[in-house]
Amino acid sequence: MAKHQLWYRLVEPLPAPAMRLTLFHRSLIALACILVAAPLVVVGAGRSLESMYNSPVMWIPPESEERRQFFDFVNDFRTPDVILVSWQGCTVDDERLDRFAVTLARADGGHAGVHSEALFDRVLTGRSSLESLQSPPLELSRRQAIERLRGSLIGPGDVSCAIAVLTVKGAVRRDEAIAMIRSVLQDELGLSAQQSHIGGAPVIGKAIDDASVHSMLWLSLPSTAVIVLLCCLFLRSWRMILLVLGVGFFGEQLAISLVDLTGNTMNAVFVVMSPLVFVLSASTGIHLCNYYRDEVDARGRAGASERMLRIGWKPCLLSATTTAAGLLSLLVSEITAVRQFAMISAGCVLLTTLLMLLTLPGVLQRWPPGTRVRSGWTGNWLSRLASVVNRRRSLIAFVGLSLMTVAALGLGRLRTTVQVFDLLTADHPVIQDHRWLESQVVPLVPVETVVRFDAASPLTLFDRLRLVRQIHASAASQPPARGATSALTFLPSLPTSNSVRASMQRSVIAERFQRDRVSLAELGYLRETPETQSWRITTRVPAFEQVDASAYLSDLTAAHEAVIDRGLARRDDVSVTVTGVMPVIEGAQQMLLKDLIGSFFTAMLVIAAVIIIALRSIRLGLLAMIPNVFPIFVLFGGMGWMDRPLDIGVMMTASVALGIAVDDTVHFLLYWRRELSGDTAPAVAVARTMTHCGNAITQTTVVCGLGLLVFAWSDFEPTRRFAWMMFLLLSAALVADLVLLPALLCGRQAKTGKRMAE
Repeated sequence: MAKHQLWYRLVEPLPAPAMRLTLFHRSLIALACILVAAPLVVVGAGRSLESMYNSPVMWIPPESEERRQFFDFVNDFRTPDVILVSWQGCTVDDERLDRFAVTLARADGGHAGVHSEALFDRVLTGRSSLESLQSPPLELSRRQAIERLRGSLIGPGDVSCAIAVLTVKGAVRRDEAIAMIRSVLQDELGLSAQQSHIGGAPVIGKAIDDASVHSMLWLSLPSTAVIVLLCCLFLRSWRMILLVLGVGFFGEQLAISLVDLTGNTMNAVFVVMSPLVFVLSASTGIHLCNYYRDEVDARGRAGASERMLRIGWKPCLLSATTTAAGLLSLLVSEITAVRQFAMISAGCVLLTTLLMLLTLPGVLQRWPPGTRVRSGWTGNWLSRLASVVNRRRSLIAFVGLSLMTVAALGLGRLRTTVQVFDLLTADHPVIQDHRWLESQVVPLVPVETVVRFDAASPLTLFDRLRLVRQIHASAASQPPARGATSALTFLPSLPTSNSVRASMQRSVIAERFQRDRVSLAELGYLRETPETQSWRITTRVPAFEQVDASAYLSDLTAAHEAVIDRGLARRDDVSVTVTGVMPVIEGAQQMLLKDLIGSFFTAMLVIAAVIIIALRSIRLGLLAMIPNVFPIFVLFGGMGWMDRPLDIGVMMTASVALGIAVDDTVHFLLYWRRELSGDTAPAVAVARTMTHCGNAITQTTVVCGLGLLVFAWSDFEPTRRFAWMMFLLLSAALVADLVLLPALLCGRQAKTGKRMAE
């Protein structure tokens, strides 16, 4: 027995009866701990689900410059989330806009100035804003007023909308706010859900919450059912099935409950965590059960549990360690939710593996399952596959390595996306509502420009207004923006001459500004403190058009700088910042790509080091990495060649799949080394290993792949893509483990096989 086998050193000196008693007692203790903790875990899981709250902006690390600027903007201009409301036939002359605003205020018990529980701060409508611009002192013509509101409250023609501005409490209780709006639309205006359309970040966030909970509750059940059926098919022993699934279910619920216990809020990133822990736990149990079956077939039922544990503990713990390493590599991510996912799932994978090693041997020892005649077809096709691989080993190795190399060249073409509107399926009702709003009313993505003047700035009021007007014009004319709104929208036009009449106009404007500065601040377009005076300019960009956000933001910033460089102000006197959801999301996309590269190479290096140390062979450890990076290179490189963007769900699959794929490779190589320890030829050792390990490798891949594939029916796109990508990655890993790896071991790399195995 090897010196490092500490697990069995604890039980080896004991006589056989004591050993059996010890194994059984350990199983009872572990099962008792599971039963005691189960109610607490289930309650904690329920509390985690109740805390579901999705906001992609909150995924960005607090220290990032984009997020800091965005929240500074929100706090300065008191502009929390807004909900856009319109309906078929809604124009600026539709009196239902007034009824909607009045009724919503009444239903809300007034606004924030009336009581602290209000959900809405104010309601803006195209109709009321148009009347305000046409009234004294501006007295704009209808055409002029409409043009000023174009792109914010008025769309093509005279189509209009209402914008409900939420309070801070309303943003937190967005479900109640949305329900109140829908109630007013239906009960007061008589508009059905098909006739009315609402949109905005709170609506998208609620839809993501609903899709996430739906995935957790309704898709987890069929996923569990699939895993149960597959375990029944593969294990055919109720003792094995109940233990494997029981430990897996405990680990699944524990993963969810830890979200609440660690003080985190449940979000969509965690949706795939619980089924992932479940299938990984089931995978460990299936491997152990196959070791047990092998020992019963080879040497009889007596002592099979002890031999199973002696043979299986190392590959199972090593597999769990490499899987955890793959998950923990996600800690390099700057996205908070991804790091939390990594910590919780890695800990649960290690714990469930330990529980499986503690419970399964003792129970099978005390209550061994009945003898089962194994199906001959699996062994037959694996033997035939081994023969084909041995005969065509050079061709298989050449094709596999060439495919991996060509596909890897596509990795440099990868791009990422975290667009909010890409998080739900295209046919989702909320997405359909947003498409209607954007096509009929206004673009949906706001981009904010903040112009700040220091209190010590020598610029006069008219110098500042003139500069803001120029920046307003440059923002409105920058494609693909469609109009802009600022404080100047509600002020008289600025005179351009130095005549007496122009001087009188300046006096009127100054007087009007002094009178309206409070209302401009309430509208969220002006912010004044003893230190600074800040002006807000809002432009809107289409959400459903192919917009190069990076290029647009760069061009917008350059246009603003060009205005300043024309001599209207010195750079020391003014600062211009571009912020909003779009810059935050663009920053997140850059983080995603960096996270993918960083986490994958971290996982690869850590896992390679673990395998090299465990196998005590640098060459064998490096060889083991080839079939495990094969799926990642082929599929992610293929996505690069096909120009398919990566989202947050797909990004996590690379490191996770690498950690899972290594499991089967570790089991394969450790068994192969045992077969090669005698005078067995490398090719014969590979054939025997495929016959013995091929069943478990195939079964675990089928269980993990199909168990996760159920989540491809989720309404949440990252979960759908995660499920499909994991299924494809695991399928490719199965081919790599049963075709490419054996070909490499049978070929030139295995001519020195005995030295590699030593």
